[in-house]
Parts: sequence; structure tokens; C-alpha cells
Amino acid sequence: MDELNYLTQYFTDQSFIAGQVIFEQEQYAEFLYLVLEGSVEIRYKPDDGPPMKVAQIQSGGVFGWSAAMGNVAYTSGAECVVDCKTLKMRGVDLQELCNKYPELGKSILDRLAAVISERWQNRQSQVISLLSQYVQQPNKNKKKLKEITSVESIENKVKEEQMKALVEQLSAYIEHFHGGSVEYVSFDGRKLSVKLGGACLGCPLSPATLHGWVEGTVRQFFPDIEKVEAI
Repeated sequence: MDELNYLTQYFTDQSFIAGQVIFEQEQYAEFLYLVLEGSVEIRYKPDDGPPMKVAQIQSGGVFGWSAAMGNVAYTSGAECVVDCKTLKMRGVDLQELCNKYPELGKSILDRLAAVISERWQNRQSQVISLLSQYVQQPNKNKKKLKEITSVESIENKVKEEQMKALVEQLSAYIEHFHGGSVEYVSFDGRKLSVKLGGACLGCPLSPATLHGWVEGTVRQFFPDIEKVEAI
């Protein structure tokens, strides 16, 4: 009960009407929001593509997690689509709460990880479509490999180059969303090793990034991959 009372003091009520912008992409990330009633749409605009509807947040959902992760700016925009009531909490206050009540903080962070995974599923097909042009170029890659005579060696090398291209583009999108990065380390045809960097270092949500963003996308292009690991 003491923990719940401590948590309550950090939340404030705020209502929005349909069509009202709650925050813009790249706006200073100050608040984390919990939807009590209504509906909120999350939209992301990449530099090289049209706006994406990332998620529809309903009652009980959480958005604005950039503030909770210590990002300077929101990586997506939020607009109320059905009149809604929310509770909002400053990201810096959540960090303080996690330090004082680790178990309660962990529960909140677990919820944030679930939100990220859900959003990944919602935009997965859109992101894959944008990425596919970078990895489905076997002819271009084979031209660079004339010195390799083994057909199997060529195929393996092409596959490796495709994987590098995929990870490179994936890293660009991760950087856009929350300031993190993923670096290709090695790929043996079965296991992909990567290195997380930027905002992902020390972030409690890095497993969601690794297994949601990275592994989720990689398996779309390489369904026979056995493991994706961060080293």
C-alpha cells in the first residue's frame, strides 16, 4: 500500500478531445501516459517514407515511453482519436520511483516492454517493406564475388552481405525510434551476433529491442536462423 500511495502522487489527470494532438514527433519527451478512457493513435514519420500508424492505444494502454527511457524527444507523435482521459507521469519521476521501489519499477518497465512488442507487431509489415529493397539484391552482391568459384561459397557470402545490409538499415530505424543502435558482428548462416549501442546500452528494454525489432525482422528474411544474440 505504501508503494501505491507513493506512485499516486506522481500521476496527474489530463483529458483530450478527438483530433487533439497530444505531442508531436521530435517534441521534448516529458510525460508517460496511461489511457483510462478513449483511444489514442501513435504515428511515426521516417525520413525516407510516408507516415506510419504505429499503434492504436486503448483503455489500459501506455504511450509516451520515450520519456520513461530518458530520450530527449518523442520518437513518434500521438493524437487523440476518441475523447480520452489519461494519467500522466514525468519520466524523471519514474526513474526516481524505480530507484526507490525496484519491484514496482520493474512491473512498470515490463509493461513498457510489452507495449514495444505490440507496436512492433503492428508496424512489422510496413518496416519490412521498407527494408526489403536493401537485402534482396543477390545479383549486385554476386558481381563483387567473381573470385569465389564455389557456388555454395557464393551463396553464403551473398547471404552474409544481405544480413549486413538488413542490420544496417534496421539500426537506422532503431536510432529514429529511441536513439539506440545495432551493429553487425558476425553471421554463420544459423546464428547472428550483433552489438547494441546508443540508448540500448544499459536500457532495461534492450531485450525487447533485440528480440522484437532485430530478431523479429531477421526471421522474416531468414526464417531458418536459429539464434540472434547480443554480445
